[in-house]
Amino acid sequence: FCKKEIDRLEDEIKFGVNTKEDLDEKHQQLFNTLDSLAHDLEALKAEEEEMNVSLKEAGENRKAENQLFQQSISDQRATINILNKAMKRLQMFYTPKAGLFMQAPGQAAAPKPPTPKDYSKSAGAGGVLQLLQKIITDAESEEKELQIDEQHSQELYAEFVRVTTDTIEADRAAIAEKTGLVAEGAGAKSETEGAQLSNDENLANLNDLLKAQHLDCDWLLKYFDLRQKARTEEMDAITDAKAVLSGADFGK
Repeated sequence: FCKKEIDRLEDEIKFGVNTKEDLDEKHQQLFNTLDSLAHDLEALKAEEEEMNVSLKEAGENRKAENQLFQQSISDQRATINILNKAMKRLQMFYTPKAGLFMQAPGQAAAPKPPTPKDYSKSAGAGGVLQLLQKIITDAESEEKELQIDEQHSQELYAEFVRVTTDTIEADRAAIAEKTGLVAEGAGAKSETEGAQLSNDENLANLNDLLKAQHLDCDWLLKYFDLRQKARTEEMDAITDAKAVLSGADFGK
């Protein structure tokens, strides 16, 4: 009985030790997973915050750029308007008025033919008007460039908003997923820790039982051997006594 009981306890202890190793390994894996998830979540939240800040700053910059564009385009158009008015006035000044020299009955008197002074003014008109027209053309080109630049900036901003928004949404989805994994991992870790405590208690109890069993059985086995020896000696003595009684010669 003693040997059988000791063997049974030793088998259960061996199983408990293997279970402890498995639970310890599982607990370490869960700890590592939770630690990795915590770092991932920290990085994702930092990136989301950074993206939100970048998006806000980009919106403020785009607003400022658009306000500058609106002011610049307004100033440019005002300049072009003034230049066109100046062009009309100069054309009126430099271009002599042509009129009819033949007067019909009842009509107002025809304008006088151009004077030498008029021809003198007209002679310098070409260069001045051409220069002014070039300035107007350059101003109109600059207005178009402002509009093109504004459109390009708006397109870049829209693309930035799209990419940044997609990144933020992806980060939020990843945060939600990893937060769920953290909850699952924390639950599994708690269950594992409970199993570890239970298994450790069971191992402690088994080891106590094994020690007690050894104390009992070692005493029994020790005195069993003594009793066996005494029994053997007793049987030998009885055998010798029978031999004496039968006349056996022990000296031979």
